[in-house]
Amino acid sequence: MTLDYTQTVDFLADKAGILPEFESENGICTTSFETKKALLKALGYDADTPAAAEKSLKTMMEKPFARALPPVTVCFADRKTAEIPVTVFVAENTTLTFDLTAENGEKRSWRAETAELPAADAMKIGERECEHRVLTLELPETGYHTLRVSGKNIPAAGREMTLAVAPEKCYMPEMMRRGGRPWGFPVQLYALRSKNNWGIGDFSDLKSMAGVAKTFGADIVGINPVNVAFMAKPETASPDYSSSRLFLNPLYIDVTAVAEFAQCAELQKYVKSKEFQAAMQKAAQSRLVDYTAVGKLKTKAFRMLFNDFKNAAPERRAAFERFCKQGGRELRAAALYQALAEYFAAKKKGFGFKSWGAQYASPDTAASLKFAADHADDVAYYEYLFWLADEQFAAASAEMDARGLGVGLYQDLAVGVASESAETWGAQDLFATDLSIGSPPDMFNANGQEWGVAPMRPEAMRDEAYLSYRKMLRANMKRAGAVRIDHVMGLVRLFCIPHGEKGAYLRYNVNDMMGIVALESHRNKCLVVGEDLGVVPSFFREMLEKAGILSFRVFRYEQTGDGRYKPLQYYPETALVAAGTHDMPTLAGYWLGTDINVAREIGLMDDGRCEQACRMRLDDRRAMVEALAAAGIWFVTPENFDAEINGDALPPRLVEALYSHLATAPCRLMLVQLEDVLEQAEQMNMPGTNTEYPNWRYKLPVMVGELADDERMSRVCAAVRKIRNG
Repeated sequence: MTLDYTQTVDFLADKAGILPEFESENGICTTSFETKKALLKALGYDADTPAAAEKSLKTMMEKPFARALPPVTVCFADRKTAEIPVTVFVAENTTLTFDLTAENGEKRSWRAETAELPAADAMKIGERECEHRVLTLELPETGYHTLRVSGKNIPAAGREMTLAVAPEKCYMPEMMRRGGRPWGFPVQLYALRSKNNWGIGDFSDLKSMAGVAKTFGADIVGINPVNVAFMAKPETASPDYSSSRLFLNPLYIDVTAVAEFAQCAELQKYVKSKEFQAAMQKAAQSRLVDYTAVGKLKTKAFRMLFNDFKNAAPERRAAFERFCKQGGRELRAAALYQALAEYFAAKKKGFGFKSWGAQYASPDTAASLKFAADHADDVAYYEYLFWLADEQFAAASAEMDARGLGVGLYQDLAVGVASESAETWGAQDLFATDLSIGSPPDMFNANGQEWGVAPMRPEAMRDEAYLSYRKMLRANMKRAGAVRIDHVMGLVRLFCIPHGEKGAYLRYNVNDMMGIVALESHRNKCLVVGEDLGVVPSFFREMLEKAGILSFRVFRYEQTGDGRYKPLQYYPETALVAAGTHDMPTLAGYWLGTDINVAREIGLMDDGRCEQACRMRLDDRRAMVEALAAAGIWFVTPENFDAEINGDALPPRLVEALYSHLATAPCRLMLVQLEDVLEQAEQMNMPGTNTEYPNWRYKLPVMVGELADDERMSRVCAAVRKIRNG
């Protein structure tokens, strides 16, 4: 059958995983012809003309027959066998030899006649007839194994593949397997205040939070993504907009905790100077994190430490060299990227690689390699910072274990990296840098939200046997007792927006992705939580439960169509329960309508919509009172009922009452937001804003060292502990 241009593009889009339509707040949206072409081009398939589309379709259809074996097969151990397509040239019967090398080194070889293998699909490529024959393979133990095939009448390419055998479910900590229902605190690390930090929370403050958690009987300390940011542009504050998810943000290093700090005479003189003390005190006492000021203070100190490190003890030098060797090409590229960004920023150019010119298009160009050689000291400097960050983060994680926290560190895994970043710069065949991950159209954004982070190409992920994805998971799981996968729907689909076009959903191989997550979860002994808020496919939560990935249930989102709160008995056991998130108003801010007032002030809402929102918020207050009253919890005093429900103050017992209520939920995990307990009105991030609101900058009103003695913390945590800890 001959296809016209539109049909060819539609067929291409379908094969590439671009969904033809999707549901949004505005109803059913159809993916336009122009959006399909733009998405296809970003995925490596030119469809700008009829001839180009036909050529791309031919390439796409022939690709599975160009290899003897697929690049990877991901399967689950409980299924016992896997079916592997083997490409053969149609000819007389021939004998194939298969060699399976298990990850532990064990080998198994056997032979099979092609006539014995069931036939599947076929295709004629040029003058050659190709077909797939199906090999049924008995599975080895869980792990990453290698299957090879040899013989006549098979393609020369792709004779080796990765066989990933995954456990059926993700890992669960022992205390949860024994029936424990752990709870803890989600922390925005930058927001922590202490007597010693330099204006931003650091890894020593995180270490101290282990003691805070232990004091109150909690088993979890959660943190925002702490991956590498852009040192040349510190005001790029969003933890979800990083340069690399493989390494950590040096701004979180506690300079005073570095081993060489006390012996560095130049640095000791610097920190005792009036200039430093004045600048540090100003940064520390600010209600908001001043990233530029903190960056200046720490960068100057880092340079002094690095210069002094050249004379460090042999064992320290050896530890650094081991870190560099383990980090390999990715570490080198991440450090080189920071050095180049710093160099070009000084020349008033952008900190993204697309503004550096074609000669610096990747870490492997002649110009990039020459820069690395000419500026070897600068590259080593950033490698040194990544090492210090890893060293201190490891110490904080070890403190969680030493304190006996049942889960420990609960790390947030960002959905992507910045389109122009070290991670995309070093793997441009893997990332679609012309696309932005986001969310579907809503009443505020006709084209949807753009988050500025690039998606991985599903086909490219499969072509490299998910190697980069595996490395990224390991980097974020290796120190954590649990990870929260931000926008976990990305395992099945991501909303991708081409520049200048409306977006559409791009489909991923969800079975492969969940298998890889489960396998890495067990290898790193790491619980997995999926942030499944927003538009969730109807089948997806069932898949999460089957894979042992906990759902993320937020009280304020769990409402019926008439605005009533769902009784907690309807919450799933296989979930985490929380009152809110960092992207939502705090409990105090929600009750007082602080978010509505801010939206009016910065122009997100006009007076009419603000008045409507205020009326709805009063209705929601009453619904909250009704939900707690139905559970036998009454927090409003009868004599002040009207004033507390309709007034401009936070009811004195609201926070304790709500968290006591949520503690009774059957959910396996629970989070208690410090901002709520400390009655902070400002929310940490207001989605849909950039410079209009100080996102990712508000600090907690109480220092880490004061939390253990805070009456509100003692009262709320005692109530939760009594219920959750039995």
